[in-house]
Amino acid sequence: MSYKSETLYKKLLSETVIYGIGSILPRLINFGLMPLYATQIDTAEFSKFAQLYSLVAFVNIVLTFGFETAYFRFSSDKDLSGKVFHLSFWFVFANALTFLLGMYILKIPLANVFDYQEHPEYLIWFAWIAFFDAICMVPFAFLRFMGKPIKYSAIKVFQGVFQTVLVLIFFFWIPENFLQNIGLNEKVSYPFFANLIAAFSGVLLLSPILMKVRFYFNWELFKKMVNYGYPVMLAGLAFVTNENLDNLLLRDMINEAEAGAYAGCYKIATVMILMVTAYRMGVEPFFFKQAQEANAKKTYANVMLYFVIFCGLAVLGLMANLDWIKRILIPNPDYWIALQIVPIVAIANFFFGIYYNLSTWYKVTDKTYVGTIISWVGAGLTIGFNIVFIPIIGFMASAWATLLAYGTMMVISYFWGQKHYKIPYKTKKIGLYIIVSVGFALLNYYLFKSSIIIGNLLLLIYIAIAIFIEKSSLDLEKQKAKT
Repeated sequence: MSYKSETLYKKLLSETVIYGIGSILPRLINFGLMPLYATQIDTAEFSKFAQLYSLVAFVNIVLTFGFETAYFRFSSDKDLSGKVFHLSFWFVFANALTFLLGMYILKIPLANVFDYQEHPEYLIWFAWIAFFDAICMVPFAFLRFMGKPIKYSAIKVFQGVFQTVLVLIFFFWIPENFLQNIGLNEKVSYPFFANLIAAFSGVLLLSPILMKVRFYFNWELFKKMVNYGYPVMLAGLAFVTNENLDNLLLRDMINEAEAGAYAGCYKIATVMILMVTAYRMGVEPFFFKQAQEANAKKTYANVMLYFVIFCGLAVLGLMANLDWIKRILIPNPDYWIALQIVPIVAIANFFFGIYYNLSTWYKVTDKTYVGTIISWVGAGLTIGFNIVFIPIIGFMASAWATLLAYGTMMVISYFWGQKHYKIPYKTKKIGLYIIVSVGFALLNYYLFKSSIIIGNLLLLIYIAIAIFIEKSSLDLEKQKAKT
């Protein structure tokens, strides 16, 4: 490995770690509140919590319209960077404002449709959350593109900590009758309202960047960005369909308590989702910047290998320690009826992470429509499987649908990509790490009933295998370099 390549990997790793702090730490802090939610909010009420957050996920994708990725793509031209920044902000702002006004106009009809007649204010709160999140997207993308991961993460962490502190204040410090007088009648509303205030704090913290925005519009540039961004947006809708359709459907198709238990146990698998999120934050700008390098494909192949090794470690580590993790994160046994979804969802998100790596080829070649097609194949499987099988096997249908969708997307992207933009992936090694990590995880869960001792022994064996293989490969490369 050359000094330049080693420097690149170290830079990617350092930025991924820093972005990971910004993306993962706030969610982990908020995730640490899960024991509180599990004891203070019953499973039926928690299903409302999960459903509303799922709705916001869909809305955010539409409002940003793929312009985060489009911003990275067109800002790579230094002559266009400033223009792209201004145009991106005003387009997203217009979308978000239109949505917010529409929610005020249609509040009552929408409350009737989604069964929130008793609390239509929840829809307005989430409209504001979506609005604030959308207008912060471009400033956050600006920080990422300019290589300022520390500032990016500092703001994200502050928002997460601030929201958590507000939740704790609502639950333990402010008298309940006072909260009811200001409209917080149910305990499930506390995290909603705290999220709204924290979202607004993001706008305040990003105000120095927002003050740099100047009105700018260029029709030709706008058309190029829309044409590039809308397939990303459609692919994003497919992704949130795969990730959030379960919580949208389950509350209306099965018992509310079971739907809430499913949403609670799904949180345990969040470690895989957060790992992929942190990785995406660091790797997306990295991939675009490497696209013009002579050894770009080799770099992509090596990054994929390292990702699989560490994600396999995460899956196995989660399943090895599931027995004590569930007792800490979800102390309420009422939620444990859905615990069996955890290994399936964890593996599914492992596959999604691999798919995200594989998506490099169509992003750097401006063929983003490919991502749309593949993502909607997955979404189609998710929609069909959920609708057909939820009435038959309940919430397990949603877990299996996620695994089926992401696994299919991974396979399609690999073969399609190798045909049009061949990357020399180390498929034998990658396949071995996937089989060993997933195999060990399932073996411990189903055969050894989530044994902590056996699970962690299997984890150590996996680590030993990875060290042995990679050390042998490194020694072989050094010998070849000498000759």
